Amino acid sequence: MLMKKSAQASLLLLTLLASQAYAFDLLEAWQAARVYDPQFAAARASAEAGRTKSLQAQALKSPQVMLNTGMAGVSSDNKISNAQFSNAQFAGGGAGASGTTDFRTRTDAGLNLNLNLRAEYPLYDAARNGSATQLNKQAQLAEVQLTLDEQQLMQRVAQTYFDTLLATDTLATLLAQQATVSEALASAKARFKEGDVAIIDTHETQARYDLLASQVLEAESNLQLACAALADMTGNQDAALVQLPQKTKLASVANGDLQSWLARAQIDHPLVHAQQLQQEIAHTESGKFQAKYSPVLNLVALAGGERLQGLGGSDADVTNRQLSLGVQLTIPLYSGGMRDARYHEALALEEKSRYQTEFVRQQAAREARSAWLAVTAGQGQVKALEQAEHSAEIKLDSTRVGRDVGDRTTLDVLNSEQALYNTRLALYRSRYQVLLALLNLSAAAGELGEPRLQEINQLLNAK
Repeated sequence: MLMKKSAQASLLLLTLLASQAYAFDLLEAWQAARVYDPQFAAARASAEAGRTKSLQAQALKSPQVMLNTGMAGVSSDNKISNAQFSNAQFAGGGAGASGTTDFRTRTDAGLNLNLNLRAEYPLYDAARNGSATQLNKQAQLAEVQLTLDEQQLMQRVAQTYFDTLLATDTLATLLAQQATVSEALASAKARFKEGDVAIIDTHETQARYDLLASQVLEAESNLQLACAALADMTGNQDAALVQLPQKTKLASVANGDLQSWLARAQIDHPLVHAQQLQQEIAHTESGKFQAKYSPVLNLVALAGGERLQGLGGSDADVTNRQLSLGVQLTIPLYSGGMRDARYHEALALEEKSRYQTEFVRQQAAREARSAWLAVTAGQGQVKALEQAEHSAEIKLDSTRVGRDVGDRTTLDVLNSEQALYNTRLALYRSRYQVLLALLNLSAAAGELGEPRLQEINQLLNAK
């Protein structure tokens, strides 16, 4: 009774999963994952942060305005000797008199107030220009990384989607096999009571049924886990999926020869683009320190003033005002060897980046080769398994006839049924693997996007 209830629950689960009223396909699953998947949401936030690098680059080439103000209590004593004066009345002299005198201002307790507004505009700064270039490259790198994350999300969605379909097929196949074995068990028991067969047929059939019962429980668990994984990515808790038709044609899912795929992968793989940008950033870093004496020329405007306010009765008040506009030239003459050291470090890192670019190209070619072989070999395997399924069906029919005339036993029929179901599961698995390999091949060539996903989706929706 417990086994019967478990089988009924499994059939109900499969019925819900196969319901087309609420089913959604691979493309819809991908579109839902773009909105819901937390891993891709983090990738979008990272890309948004990367886009601000271009704004930072613009800021480096824009004027910089700074306001400084302060207040402090001070005591000061300033003395000026032999100060010259002219065209003023001084020490009893008349108009137009001139001469020299001494000045002294003293403040024992005063308050110093200062306010300065400074604006700088870079006219020439190799390091600043290099940093701006690097920031723009980093903004481009963020976009390339987002493209890579988007492709990886497509692959993850497809992998989880097909895992769920395979788990559904596995459970359905086991339930069908269990129903067949259940009928054989009832027949064996009835024939044993009538004395037509030995008890061994009943025991062997019972053992096969018990084994299938445990496999059904495992398949139910795997299906629930697969559905939960897809729900985590798409937010759809009742993910009823569109099934792949039994007679799916996979002969023309990949076009082009291996060499063309390898060539595109070495140029257009997102990781290759990302590494090329990293190499350009490293090259710019070495250029920032290439010139031993790299001058910095800025246009500088300054407006400000300072006031010393005496607090005592005999304390002096001093006011200074300043307004200037000019250029400022800075030349680093000696930095203790720091500039040369950083230049040699940048050269070494640039060389490292060149080797990494070559390695990434090789890695992209390996991924493309592996995926292309998986597609082409998988297509051949699907054809072979389709023929094997047809042969297994013929063998099963022959074995059943042989059992009816006494040439075959019930165990022979069960073994033939087991071979047929195993072949079908292998066929289902191979079909999904070919479709996943096609997506991996497209990703390796930098061509994975909604158009390619739509092609796969049309196979699911084919009547």
